[in-house]
Amino acid sequence: QQQKKENSEAQEITTMMLKNIPVGLSHDEVKESLLSLGVSFDVLHVPADVRSGCNRGYTFLNCPSPGAYEGAATKLQNSRLPGACNSKKVLEVCRAKVQGRAALKHVA
Repeated sequence: QQQKKENSEAQEITTMMLKNIPVGLSHDEVKESLLSLGVSFDVLHVPADVRSGCNRGYTFLNCPSPGAYEGAATKLQNSRLPGACNSKKVLEVCRAKVQGRAALKHVA
């Protein structure tokens, strides 16, 4: 029964934190880069510094399903974002503490 509960919880993971986003990219550039990689998401939040306008080096995105999350995580982990020509930053995928479209939509 414990394994069944763990499997059920694992199936609910749809929101990730993507670390090591090149800070020179705007929200729209991050969005276009992710779409060009075939990543499917329904909410994207790219926190930015108010003074500089640059992103903070990470983003949150919610995928429409756990399967889409797994596919996105596989594509993004240890890769580089297209459009960030001079960046050598390697992306790191982490499960977000807050899960779900509604929760992320609240902050995005």
